Amino acid sequence: MPRYFFHLAGQIPANDILGHQCASDDEAKDHGSFIAHRIGTEKPTMIRKENFIRVMNEKGDEIAKVPLASTRV
Repeated sequence: MPRYFFHLAGQIPANDILGHQCASDDEAKDHGSFIAHRIGTEKPTMIRKENFIRVMNEKGDEIAKVPLASTRV
């Protein structure tokens, strides 16, 4: 299975050095969305226009940018 990387980009960047195996680009995008919502829910002060999860494939190609958001209603 291919490995994808989920970097936090923006105000306080953080690089994912381990990555996560996903079956497809779509699964990786879903996982990126999960991460973005978890960070947004746990740290709502991080929800800003400039903060997002950058989903990268093994070749270093960006396949998605997912803005941070909260799952709380």
